[in-house]
Parts: sequence; structure tokens; C-alpha cells
Amino acid sequence: MPANGAAALAEVRDLTVRFVTREATVHAVNGVSFQVRPGEVLCILGESGSGKSVTLRALMRLLPPRRTQIEGSVRVEGEDVLAMPRRALRDLRGGLVAMAFQEPMTALDPVYTMGQQIGETVRRHLRRLPQGCSFAPRCARRTRDCRLAVPEPRFPEPGRMAACLAVAGPVAALG
Repeated sequence: MPANGAAALAEVRDLTVRFVTREATVHAVNGVSFQVRPGEVLCILGESGSGKSVTLRALMRLLPPRRTQIEGSVRVEGEDVLAMPRRALRDLRGGLVAMAFQEPMTALDPVYTMGQQIGETVRRHLRRLPQGCSFAPRCARRTRDCRLAVPEPRFPEPGRMAACLAVAGPVAALG
């Protein structure tokens, strides 16, 4: 435990991830370990295909279970993520742990507005908010707090708007 006494929010030890198919086994992540404590920021850098996204998807158990072998330890607030039942995982994702995906356009549903998509995340994890509540003031405040450049509402560039939404959803759910 560090001098400030804070326990790790997230702790990954000796994480190994393999994708198994009939043709081959791909060793995507080999022996990754890290901790994130309150007030800390973790940045994972690496070349394309080095396992950055796979590591974070393993932390959230977002990898296909039938073709993925995960070994090691993944704990969030002391809870074993690899042993969590589905319901506990749904509560964890987007609440305590969130991910802004590299390709935000693939995470969007064109049938819903940005506000509806962000609102769904917030409503799921902050149950005290009533159905139909407007999330615009909350999202605007949280994006300002994080110094996010929010595009103008009239005719924004689709890629820029998607990137904003990819970050705004997880940020808005933080409270």
C-alpha cells in the first residue's frame, strides 16, 4: 500500500489473453501488470496490435468468452472481475469502469440522439435520476470539467461528434 494509504481502484496482475481458433492461438497479451489508485491516471501506449485495447477489454470482460482464454488477476475495488456474474458486470461497466473506444463511430446507434445515448449510460448507473430527465446540463458541466471541446450543435463533423460522445458518456456517468 502506498504512503497515502489508498488501495488500488484497479489492479491487474500477470494478465495473459489468448484468442483460440481452429487455425491458431494468438497470444495477444502476455504478463501485463499495473495498478491505478485514486487520483492517478494510467496511459497505455504501444504500437498497433500490441494489446492495448485487448488489455482494457479484458479488464471489463468485453472479450468473446468462447474464443478467449484469460489468465492472471483482474480486480476493481478489490472485486475479482474475472469471477463476476453478468449482473455485477453490467453494474461495473459504465459506472465504476468505462472505456472510450478507439473507433467511436462503431459504438454509436444512429437511431438515437447523442443525448439519449449518454442519458442511457447515466440513467443505468445513477438510478436516482427519473426517467425522462434531461442530461444536457450534466453532460455540458462534466465535459467542461474535463476540458473537452464539444462541437457546435449545428452540422458538426460526424467524426468529431462521435469522438465527443465516446468520451462524454463515460464522463457523464462519473457523477
